[in-house]
Amino acid sequence: MIVEDQRNITCGGDPFNYLKSTLKGLSFQLEPGQDVKVLLLKEKFPFGRDVYEGLARTSRFKLIDVEENDGEVAVILRKTQ
Repeated sequence: MIVEDQRNITCGGDPFNYLKSTLKGLSFQLEPGQDVKVLLLKEKFPFGRDVYEGLARTSRFKLIDVEENDGEVAVILRKTQ
């Protein structure tokens, strides 16, 4: 599993579009069936599971799990196509 650490980013723009762009880039790097864990801070990315699921679908991923722990979020995705 690849780990993509986005916890310490300094993005002044829209966090939704930043994450969408990050997932799109990851979709080009991974082969179908590969997993990725994206580490985020809840403070910077205050989304619920439904938002992560939608972003995953539009980037050709399947949402496997969203783990929240002490202000950090781990979004686990699997490349579908």
